[in-house]
Amino acid sequence: MGRPPADTTEQRIKRLESLFSVLLLTSGDGGDDEEVWFFLRRLFQRYRDHERDDHDFEYLVDRLMHQRRRSQPESLLYQFEGLESKVRSLQAKVNTLQVETHSLLAIQALGLDAGQVRSTRFIPVRAYIDETPEGAIDAISRAIDEVLTAFDFSVADEFPAIKGSWFKKWFGKTKDVLSQPEVIERLEKIERAVELKAIDKPQAEIDEKQAGAISKLIKSLDKVPNAAVQAGSVLVVKLTTAKGPVIQARTLSQDEMLQLENNQLLLQDPAEVLGRLSAACSNNRKNPSLRA
Repeated sequence: MGRPPADTTEQRIKRLESLFSVLLLTSGDGGDDEEVWFFLRRLFQRYRDHERDDHDFEYLVDRLMHQRRRSQPESLLYQFEGLESKVRSLQAKVNTLQVETHSLLAIQALGLDAGQVRSTRFIPVRAYIDETPEGAIDAISRAIDEVLTAFDFSVADEFPAIKGSWFKKWFGKTKDVLSQPEVIERLEKIERAVELKAIDKPQAEIDEKQAGAISKLIKSLDKVPNAAVQAGSVLVVKLTTAKGPVIQARTLSQDEMLQLENNQLLLQDPAEVLGRLSAACSNNRKNPSLRA
């Protein structure tokens, strides 16, 4: 068999064009796509044998373009659109906060009893767990969100957790306008639901959605030895004793809530928090000058 005919100038130019295209597409690439290099070698082998295959070349270019798109960072336009969406969301929150703040200021300016006027109400929400087994933090966070939703609250703000054990704070707010007694009544309903669910007793006043949310909250504490969860005036405590786990729920008195607001780290001692709150309030009643 004789030697293959020499390449024409046109064929050499085509090979150079192909090589230049590949070099441009792989600029900055680590060169670790074995399939791309296989097709590149086969493509130039066919060029050498004068068997130009446009399908191979098109596949190679498509593959390289796909690889390049995956490796490129987000476009500036996409980043700008994401930032614009966040700004709009933040502006909506600011507008809502302005309305709520001005409503409260108007009530105060008119000398009205703020407890009796129906308005958006905010409650502190806090959670502490002494250990953080895998999945526990996410489960508890979701469960708290579901409990708030089930009882017609929503998360207004949340703050970074304190790591080590785990201590996190939120602010919840009512979805509708309520007086202070109505808020307390709603929170007491949460307390009652926790108590009944802990002893697995049905209750007509608790609907299916609320019962399901409370079940998830209790279930989320399964892997955690000791925990304390506060939602407004309601305090839920889980303790692991020699006889097994115990879950308690209690509506705090005004004095106890004041003590807890001034000493929030009490929640980080679930075994003692209820007793220490009661003792502090008892001391304050005996010695008013010690009131925090």
